[in-house]
Amino acid sequence: MLKRGAMVGAAVAMAIGFAAGPAAATDVGISLPNGRGTMKFIDDGDKFRVCDTKADGEGVTGYVRQLRADGRIVTILTIDDGGDAGCDEKETDLIGRTPHDMMLCWHGGGCVVSPVIRES
Repeated sequence: MLKRGAMVGAAVAMAIGFAAGPAAATDVGISLPNGRGTMKFIDDGDKFRVCDTKADGEGVTGYVRQLRADGRIVTILTIDDGGDAGCDEKETDLIGRTPHDMMLCWHGGGCVVSPVIRES
């Protein structure tokens, strides 16, 4: 009974989190632990920058994901960085008020996910 209540509570909290996302997008950034990499959404032009920040022989990959009304999460943009100088950057137009997020993964294992991003 307690386990079921915890699952329902987690589902409600996730739904509230998506609904409570920012009304308009602003710059949003996430970082991998131990200084392995960063990903940033730059609201000016809907740019996404991914940086491999540790010379450990492993790169990083950033994903821009759309959170659909039917519950599916769809990757709309992928950006890899590693093995070269500087960061990699791409642009994509976020669609209206559809919620999006970013996920940044280290090729050695492990990922982080951003808060929800919404355009106005």
